[in-house]
Amino acid sequence: MSYRLLQPISRNTLQEKVHLRIRQGLIDAEFTPGQILTIRDLAAHLGTSVMPVREALHKLTVERVLELMPTRSVRVPILSADAFKEICEARMILEGHVARLAAERATAEDIARIEAAGRAFITAKNDSNPSLLNQRNREFHFAIYNAAHHATLMELIEPLWVRCGPCTLALFEELGHEQIRNAASTHHQSALEAIREREPARAYDAIVADIRATSERYQSHARKSGPGGLPAFTSRSGAGN
Repeated sequence: MSYRLLQPISRNTLQEKVHLRIRQGLIDAEFTPGQILTIRDLAAHLGTSVMPVREALHKLTVERVLELMPTRSVRVPILSADAFKEICEARMILEGHVARLAAERATAEDIARIEAAGRAFITAKNDSNPSLLNQRNREFHFAIYNAAHHATLMELIEPLWVRCGPCTLALFEELGHEQIRNAASTHHQSALEAIREREPARAYDAIVADIRATSERYQSHARKSGPGGLPAFTSRSGAGN
């Protein structure tokens, strides 16, 4: 059967850009758990009309990244201790394996990018941007994962970061940026050295240990700050930080 009569479907690039920008903001903890996202505020913040924002938020609720409330408003989810633990368990399986592949496949250019991301994480200042260290942490991890050169696994990893990104901000608020930075830097350095020296098992162990530490910190925070393992956050309306 011929399909010559079918016309190509034009892609709404603006909607896609808005969708990706909000997803990135969730990964980098630019939004707070429990925060209500309003279409008009987001549109004003992003410099767009309301239509692409409305479509992007709808898509994110379908993806179960955002919650549709009974009032029809859209909210950033608050993850319970158990829900966060489950996400981290999936991350350890996927990201540990990808780190192993990176140690086997990384090129000299890949290693240089990982090194640069590691330096940026260590030197990040958070005076005016509380989510900056979170962004730098993500950039370091993804520099490693990109070095694995495995597109399918990357497509599985990224949505998990979208789901847990906002809740990691609680750890920075409770423990402080310096304590988080110092704890993570040990695992980061171990992962970097393992990739440089082509030691897949060591790279796996370093990334898994980093994710496990984050999971344990969040579970501790959630269980002592809110009932039933659900942490308490200060909810706010708006577009983000």
